[in-house]
Amino acid sequence: MGAGGDTVDKDSVFANYKSVFSRQFAVSLAVEFLGVMFFQIIGGTSAPNFAPFVNGFALAVWIYVAANISGGHLNPAVSCSTAVCGFYPVIHTVIYVLLQITGAIVGAWVSAGLVPGAGDLIGTGGTGPGCFDRSVIHADITDEQVFGWECVMTFTLISCVYACGVAKPGHGSHTPFAVGLALLACAGSGGQYTGAALNPARVLGPMAVFHCGTDVAGLYIGGQALAAVLAMSVFAFVSGFGPLNPWMAKRALKLSWPEAIYLWITGSPPSRLQKTGRENINDFMQQYALFYESEGSEAPKSKIFDVERCFGLRKSATVDTVPADAA
Repeated sequence: MGAGGDTVDKDSVFANYKSVFSRQFAVSLAVEFLGVMFFQIIGGTSAPNFAPFVNGFALAVWIYVAANISGGHLNPAVSCSTAVCGFYPVIHTVIYVLLQITGAIVGAWVSAGLVPGAGDLIGTGGTGPGCFDRSVIHADITDEQVFGWECVMTFTLISCVYACGVAKPGHGSHTPFAVGLALLACAGSGGQYTGAALNPARVLGPMAVFHCGTDVAGLYIGGQALAAVLAMSVFAFVSGFGPLNPWMAKRALKLSWPEAIYLWITGSPPSRLQKTGRENINDFMQQYALFYESEGSEAPKSKIFDVERCFGLRKSATVDTVPADAA
């Protein structure tokens, strides 16, 4: 176990979080709120011709700011997906989502004060800065296509999050830039049809302030939610569930079921395993490494489809070693 308290994994930045018993927990919440607020302001007021670049780079910048403090989610779809997969605590996720949406609402209010004439649109149903409504959607696109595009683009974004910022080995300090590029690529493609929201908070924030897009919000958020589930399912199939997943934690840390559920919900190991009271799951990675080694692999691995076993290259989790002098 590490020294305890606010341990940061610089390799898998999106899995970083502060213990609920840590003084830094409130700071991580503030960072998620501020990150989404400024992302809403900058992205929602960008010039149309530069919108993909502005949004992509703004997201990358604020993930860089928040990554080592809150994990830099800045997106309810990312937070919920990683929590269900076992990489993020449930309590953090619920509070994060509420603060992300609140941050987007405040960001939309600030935008209304910064953009000339936007203040007059508050509560009118007009298209204010950052709105996702019928005026943003391509005239010839159907509702099903809006849903489909948001699903495809959000799946791309969250898959990048998993591959670069959750999986091990991750891409470390390059992760925020990679996720920003994923948003840039999606906005440059499907953005012409839907505006490329890819984030439920970015839909709900302006809607709460300007009352815009109330008839299409379900299409955006539904597509994003489905994408979050699909991205999580693909990653879990390929690489396995995260260390907070109750089934994984129960076996790796030898916990009871109530203790494993408690770990998943709070992100804090049971008190009998702690020394400072501020530990998070990163302080117990050595135990997980030993568990994976005993399972015959160095990282979580899907048990559903094992190519090596199909070819008879690996018959069991443990391989007996024959001494050289016995040959």
